This record gives sequence, structure tokens and C-alpha cells, in this order.
Amino acid sequence: MSDMKRKLPWDLIISKLRGNLSPENTTDFNDWMDQDDNRQLFQQLEIVWKHVQNKTASYEPDVEFYWRELSARMEKESTKTTDSTPAPQKTKHIPIRRLYRIAVAASILLAITFSGAYYLGRNKSWDQPITQTYASITGKSKVILPDGSEVWLHNNTTLSYVSNFNGDTREVKMNGEAFFNVRHNDKKPFIVNVDGIKVLVHGTKFNVNAYPASKEILVSLFEGAVSMTAGHKEVSLKPGFEGSYDKLNNSISTNAGDVEFAKSWTHDQLRFENKNLRYVCKYLSKWYSVNIDIDPAISNHQSYTFTLRHESLEEVVRILARIHSMEYQFDENNYLKLTKKRN
Repeated sequence: MSDMKRKLPWDLIISKLRGNLSPENTTDFNDWMDQDDNRQLFQQLEIVWKHVQNKTASYEPDVEFYWRELSARMEKESTKTTDSTPAPQKTKHIPIRRLYRIAVAASILLAITFSGAYYLGRNKSWDQPITQTYASITGKSKVILPDGSEVWLHNNTTLSYVSNFNGDTREVKMNGEAFFNVRHNDKKPFIVNVDGIKVLVHGTKFNVNAYPASKEILVSLFEGAVSMTAGHKEVSLKPGFEGSYDKLNNSISTNAGDVEFAKSWTHDQLRFENKNLRYVCKYLSKWYSVNIDIDPAISNHQSYTFTLRHESLEEVVRILARIHSMEYQFDENNYLKLTKKRN
């Protein structure tokens, strides 16, 4: 485990794996390979590299960025294995300024299941039940579950489940936002566990919005039927309705909702036709999973017509700001503030 506690030369490793290592860097890489057990470690990383490439064959991700993300997770796993006292984990928030750089590419799906221990060569049989965990770092990612159910993951969302679904139920855990298209199976109920509540599914399509920072968990039903349970409280939903769980009051309520808006982030594009700023920002907030604060002094009379596909949020806002004569500012907590331009 000492290998992972040292700082790894990721630039050299990535260049070697991608096949574009320069002659000068080749010497440095070979020197690193000759130290300690680095050769064995690199062989393990080659296995990881091939797996990631297979997972992302149809994508064009920023490979360096995700390799750094992967290395951080591997180092965290190594620390948990070697330390006798578990270190407290901190939730990592990716600044919005970093998100826009890769929003033009489809989001890579990182299979966190392959933990640092696995990467370092621990032998585990894939026939044994293990917990699969997926995380969508940016954009949106699609997961196909063992029963054929489909799940779309939004920004900063994690989904985990026991790999083979061999029990009496099909249970998953999630944080963030996800849209589910669940295969019907009366004999094996599908259950979504999220932050203290259970969503029992009867073969359906629905959206779950459950970011940790939010004060509520919102379940929007598109097709079929679901029920929400918190403690001894349970409510049932029908299509077109939303169930809301208030984390502070431990209460559940149901109301007719805009379920089309709730799932709008799953579309390949958004089309705005003569829509005002606040309408547009409502959808931008959902599409990019960002909180947008609009200065009340900004007029709402200007209308916009455009189609949103893979543009970065900053690119879109920069154009809106020029048209609307306003200023904008991002902060580190996924907030975008729009203010009236001062003359």
C-alpha cells in the first residue's frame, strides 16, 4: 500500500497509457518504473485504463481530469485500508468554473466499485455479490441495472446496488438526482433508498431529486405508480403528481406537479421559443444542476429563442448577459448570480 501513499507521476503515467510519451519523459518514466513495486502498480493501472476505455468507447471525455479524480479515490481507499482509525470523509463540491470546461462532452461514468484495493491486485470473485457504485461527476450518465432497468444520473449523483439483484427485492441507494425507467416485476419489488425515505416502485418512470444540500426530497412520477415511505408515514403517487419529503419537519405531501420540467434535464436538447429570462433560468438551473439567483431589478420583458445542446453554462450566460445588459458571477458552491448592469 505504500505505493499509493506516495505522489504518483500521473502526467507520465497517462501519457504512457495513451501512447504519446515523449523521448525525454520516457527516461523519467522508466526511472520511476524501476523503483520499488512501481512496475506491478503500473500493470494494475493498465487494467484500469482498459476498463475505463471500454466503459467510455462512445464518449470523448477529458481523460486527464477523470484520471485525477480516479487517483484521488484510489488514494482515499488506500488510506482507509492502512489507517486503524477511519478518517472522516468530506463531501467534495466541484466548482462551477470547472464544470463548464467539460460540459460539452458526454459525462464519463466512473465505476467506483473497482476500489483501490481491487486496483492493487486483491483477488475477488466477480461471481460473489458485491456493491456496485456509480458516480456522475458532471453532465449526465446512463446506468443499466442487472434487471434491465435504466437510470440516468445527473450532476454530482451517486447510485449503488448489490450487483446481482439475487434477493427478494431490487434495492438501490442514491444521492443527487436520477431518472428511473424500471422494469416491472411483481415478484421482486424495486426500492429506491435515499436519505431516510424509501420509494417503492411498481414498474414505472419517475424522477428523484435528493441532493444533500436541499431541504426536501422530490419524487416526480411520469408513468406507473410509486409510494414514498418515511418512518410510519406513506403516500402514493399517480402520474403527473409529485411527492415531497420535508427533511426538517419529517413530513410527506403530494401535489400535482410539472413532471415534464422535472425530467427536462434528461433530454438531448432544450428548445426555448420567445421565453423570458426567468423561464429560461428555471430550465438552465435544472439542466446544469446549478442554483441561479436573479436580481429583482433585472427586467423580465426581454425574450429569448435558442436551442441548448452541449454548450457550457458560462457560454450561454455570457450571451444572455450581452443581450440583457446584465452581469454574472459564479461562486464555489454551484451558485450563479445575475445582477443588473450598472451604468
